[in-house]
Amino acid sequence: MKVVFDAYWWVSGPPSLRHVLREIVAAWSSAFPDDELTLVVRRDDHAAASVDAPAGCALVTTSLWPQALAATIAVPAAATAVDADLVLTHNFAAHAPGSLSAVYLHDVLFATNPEWFTAVERAYFSLMLRWIRRADLVLTSSSSEASRIRATTRARTVLPVGLGLSSELTADGAALEADAELTPGRFVLTVGRLNARKNLALTIEAALASGCITADRPLVVVGSADGRPAVLGRAVDDAIAARMVRFTGFVSESRLRWYYRNASLFVFLSLGEGFGMPPVEAAYFSAPTLVSDLPVFHETLGRHASFVDPTDAAAVARAIAAGVQAGEARRVPARPRASIARRHDWSDTVHAIRSSVVERREAAMVSSLRP
Repeated sequence: MKVVFDAYWWVSGPPSLRHVLREIVAAWSSAFPDDELTLVVRRDDHAAASVDAPAGCALVTTSLWPQALAATIAVPAAATAVDADLVLTHNFAAHAPGSLSAVYLHDVLFATNPEWFTAVERAYFSLMLRWIRRADLVLTSSSSEASRIRATTRARTVLPVGLGLSSELTADGAALEADAELTPGRFVLTVGRLNARKNLALTIEAALASGCITADRPLVVVGSADGRPAVLGRAVDDAIAARMVRFTGFVSESRLRWYYRNASLFVFLSLGEGFGMPPVEAAYFSAPTLVSDLPVFHETLGRHASFVDPTDAAAVARAIAAGVQAGEARRVPARPRASIARRHDWSDTVHAIRSSVVERREAAMVSSLRP
């Protein structure tokens, strides 16, 4: 099978999109070594991509910007040039004559909850909905998000194919980079992009109200600003000044691994997610995990998390207090949870995608032979 990938984010860009792109390509190359893979990368990224792309992948460059144009113009052109069987883009569906078109649509929260996004984001993201009918197949990360896409868009077929854990984060024997300012087992952790949707203000306020957060047992916030910013109050500013709340910004995989393994409690109280990878990563590293009571987290985490209404500050404060007490009482050497790893595996994702493509090609062939 010949597959052309939208690899616009291969070198730089939103970490979550880059992560998904690289993992899918790596897993596809490993699972189906006889397939011919082509990556359409930004022209400025060609040198870097030629070093770390999987062996055997062909590279095609584009100078088009932004990603929406690269995905919908450069990727189909590359598909035509190699007579591709499949084009796989991210978020923006492409029309590629002679090829099956698939788009990995991460979520449509911008359509159901526009208040979480800036006007510029909403205008750009609206192209996802306008172009979605170009795709023969819409892929997404969870059954919950697949239901939202079906209800919100005119997509032809929506298939939840899951997401896997980061191979870099979970690699056997990977290094741990300790944070010298923290005591193992004596901090609460939250991870994610710092925007309004992540409910950071309530998370911090409830953590402070829990009575568990002090300078010696701080709330550690990992992540970079993105999109519509979270609005934090004066009490939060005071807590930051008192070192009760610590913002780290973006951190390395080795530092993040140490945080997950040593947190007394991991908290993720997002108001909405298509998938939500940080809680899955925390659960994998056996961190006690408290998340929003959303259908997607019941789907991805099951019994490996506690759930709370993310809009009820008093309930969140009580849940954090109980979680910290339980987490500090159970301090044992953390072992990765094999059940989480089996549940979220990139090999399963690419097999699901490819199987669906094969089925569609076979069905089209049978249909063409009918009198």
